[in-house]
Amino acid sequence: MDIKCRRTTCVYNKGQTCFASKVDITKGTVCNTFEKDREKEEENLDFSKRIFESAPDFANSRHIKNVVLKCNAQSCLFNKECHCRANGITVIDEDDKAKCGSYIWDL
Repeated sequence: MDIKCRRTTCVYNKGQTCFASKVDITKGTVCNTFEKDREKEEENLDFSKRIFESAPDFANSRHIKNVVLKCNAQSCLFNKECHCRANGITVIDEDDKAKCGSYIWDL
């Protein structure tokens, strides 16, 4: 499982990769694991400047075999008995909330 995170102010975000030991996606695809890091919030104000400073650490990959990925988005294609079965997810910043961007409506 590869978990990407575009919510740069999250305490678990390191180089746009999620390092939380468990991720909880609630109804409405909101990432309930999101925890704001005040230091990152201040750094994020000048994010464009930091992108080009000393060898940025973007697009890391973290293959996680034992991550607990709970999902309560019952209408998602990847939700199997309240656990995500996708090969990877991306958490995005939408409406000022951390949300699962990998959600696919299950018809």
